[in-house]
Formats: sequence, C-alpha cells, structure tokens
Amino acid sequence: MADGAPNPEPHAKHPVKIIVNNRDVDVPGHEVTGAQIKQAAEVPADFKLYGPNGSEIADGQTVRVKHDERFTAISGQDVS
Repeated sequence: MADGAPNPEPHAKHPVKIIVNNRDVDVPGHEVTGAQIKQAAEVPADFKLYGPNGSEIADGQTVRVKHDERFTAISGQDVS
C-alpha cells in the first residue's frame, strides 16, 4: 500500500459469532474444533456437541463455521 498503512495479514483469523444453546459465542475463526466451540461456550468438556445438521461433533474434529450458525451442547450423561 502506498499510504504507509500496514498491510493486514492475508490469513489473519477474525472472531466468528456462532450460537450455542441459544447463546451468542465468539470462536477464534471459521475453522475450529469441537473442543474450541465447547470452551468458547463455557460448556463442560463431557457434553456432546451437535452441529446445525444434527450430527455429533467430536472434540478433535475440525469444522468450518459461519456467522450465526447454531450448535447444541447437551450433557453426555445417560438420563434415561
């Protein structure tokens, strides 16, 4: 840039707002793990996380998220 302004990093991560259990949550970028989503949403690590299509997301699984995408975290305990 000719104006002397610093050139932003081309692949810099920007927070992405998603919704977990009807709560707005900021995650560190568009590609995050299930564990990162749970941590950002402040839900216990033993909860199960489900994506917008209802499929379970494992802690180590990387998913691509979009703004305002909805996720659900529920207790992994058998309550039957």
